[in-house]
Amino acid sequence: MHFLLAAAVLAAPIAQTDPFCADIQRLSAAAPDPAAYEALRKTDFKPRLLHGCQRGGVGYFCHQSLLPPEINFATMSLKIAACLPGAVISPGKPWPSLKRAIVTGGGLVFELEESGTDRAHVGRILHIEMRPEREPKPGL
Repeated sequence: MHFLLAAAVLAAPIAQTDPFCADIQRLSAAAPDPAAYEALRKTDFKPRLLHGCQRGGVGYFCHQSLLPPEINFATMSLKIAACLPGAVISPGKPWPSLKRAIVTGGGLVFELEESGTDRAHVGRILHIEMRPEREPKPGL
């Protein structure tokens, strides 16, 4: 019992210093206030979710091809949701040859879309679009 408690106490700072979760939590903290969120977007801040994240219309777009086996839409959905207390993962709108998921929580919406195969010349490709929940937009 003491071992489990000690492990949990030691793991908490590690989770808090994880750059992946730190970036998501930074966006989540700014999301309720449109001015704070836009101020963050105007800085050089880019979330470290995949190799390429850029500012988009109201959020960020991330993209990576040649995904390693451990990265896919399902594992990334779980990883994102773990950073946001109370986050919900739901399936995205069905589309042929695409795997989709939507993660909602912390005032943010993450739409994930995976395409391709390991046999394709660019392998599997994952796109993640993130935006504040307050911005209405049709789901995937």
